[in-house]
Formats: sequence, C-alpha cells, structure tokens
Amino acid sequence: MTINMTMSLPDDVAAFVKAKGNASAYTARILRRQMLTEQLEKSARVRAEAGIVTTAAEPAESEDATLERWARVAGR
Repeated sequence: MTINMTMSLPDDVAAFVKAKGNASAYTARILRRQMLTEQLEKSARVRAEAGIVTTAAEPAESEDATLERWARVAGR
C-alpha cells in the first residue's frame, strides 16, 4: 500500500518520491533531512563568501554578572 505523503514536500522532492513509487513517511523524513543538510551547507558557503563569520563563543559577561546587572536595572 502506497500512501500519498507528497503534499507537504517541495515539488522537486514530491516528484522524486513519486518517481520512486515509495512515498512513505520514512522516505519523506530522510529526504527532508537531506534537503536541510544541503541548505545548511549552502548557507555556510554563502556566509563564508560574504565574509560573515559565525562563532560559538563564551559570552563576554558571566551569568552572575548578568544577574547583578539586571538586579541593578530592576532596582532603578
């Protein structure tokens, strides 16, 4: 039994799934993950070409310092 799960897929993915004749939810999940991975890689390339650097770093302020600052602001 084939279930039509292509309604929530982009047109090109839906066409691929229909061509394969297997539109299972599992197939749709795998294809979505693959598309997301490709989009993230493309986004990273575009950011790199544009000179946009994204980093994961420690905040410049400790949590205690942030809470103290918020307490001072709230006390005004």
